Amino acid sequence: MSIRVLHLFDYYLPTTLNWVSYLLRHLPADIQVEIGAPWIIQGEFWRPSFRAHRYPFPLAGVLAARSEADFPFLRRLFTRSQRFLPTYAHWLAGCLHRSPPDVLHAHFGPVGCLYASLARRLRRPLVVTFYGFDYEKILHKRPTFWQQYRRLFEQAARLIVASPFGAARLSALGCPSEKIAIVPPSPDLSVFCFQPKPKPSGRLHLVQAATFTPKKGHLVTLQALRLAQPFCPGLHLTLVGERHDARLYQQVLDFLQRHRLGDAVTLLAPVEHRQMPAFLAHFDAFIHPSQRAADGDHEASPVVLLEAQAVGLPVLATRHADLPLLVAHERTGLLVDEGDAEALAMAIRRFYDMENSEYEDFSQRARAHAVQHYDVHRSAERLQAIYKNLSAQNQW
Repeated sequence: MSIRVLHLFDYYLPTTLNWVSYLLRHLPADIQVEIGAPWIIQGEFWRPSFRAHRYPFPLAGVLAARSEADFPFLRRLFTRSQRFLPTYAHWLAGCLHRSPPDVLHAHFGPVGCLYASLARRLRRPLVVTFYGFDYEKILHKRPTFWQQYRRLFEQAARLIVASPFGAARLSALGCPSEKIAIVPPSPDLSVFCFQPKPKPSGRLHLVQAATFTPKKGHLVTLQALRLAQPFCPGLHLTLVGERHDARLYQQVLDFLQRHRLGDAVTLLAPVEHRQMPAFLAHFDAFIHPSQRAADGDHEASPVVLLEAQAVGLPVLATRHADLPLLVAHERTGLLVDEGDAEALAMAIRRFYDMENSEYEDFSQRARAHAVQHYDVHRSAERLQAIYKNLSAQNQW
């Protein structure tokens, strides 16, 4: 017997959630995926097998979005308006009342709050996945979510997190521990294939692929690069990502100019996710010094670290959130404390000087770590078990 699961988003699908697309695609055949979002992008993460509940927006025929780059201002304005005037949720309730799905699955805590009333109206279990900013940042930014979260924790049947770190965060916010389930984020390892290559001593090409936001630690990366550069001739860094925080991006530009690092750093626009495996293969190591931002924002489990290791890149990162689980210190990469540019510079120098034999050991262990602990099929099976358990419960 198949189970219909309606996945609810602000919009489907931001590139930062690319792994969710793979997870939904690899769900067993008895799980029917439906997508609900006021703004649906039918781009690289879309699958024809997914049933979409498309809001009949008046200009939908004209504003047919194929990527995040299409109509970004209108998308943000329209999706944010749903917090105050939930016209899509009201329309969706009318569409589903005669044939409701078996389970509703909201992605991000605020989305769960938005659609909690729909789950009650349809008398169906609500599952909510938390991803990172929705643990603390949203509570700092909008304290009214404290009360909404308390109600959400009472109503939701399951709250999904990426790791024990996430489970501890939700418990600290008041979520009953028995409602929390762990489903690790997992890349599609058949897409991110192992691509080993030699790295001689005296060479290091680093890459950081991350949206420009404070929690990603771009300025720490640059500080470490500056400290390591005198000892590492030819050291090069590539920064690639969406320029979400214009102020931070300007600080990056100012830093490069002030310290004359322009020749050592390349800035690139975001790379399409389908091109990421080939793109990552050009580099020797991945760098990602995540940190807690002033507004409480922090990482959960950045999947790009797993993607990098899957293709064979060792990772230089920080002891932040889930990162010590994603990166095995001294085996698949090196970890330093948050904000410690000097320690990160020493890690860079170590990989720069590293002989190929040791580098190959790091590379092979990185791939093995991703395969052993973060396979998308196992995560899909965990999610399937949650859906089956909830749909079988008579109280719904």
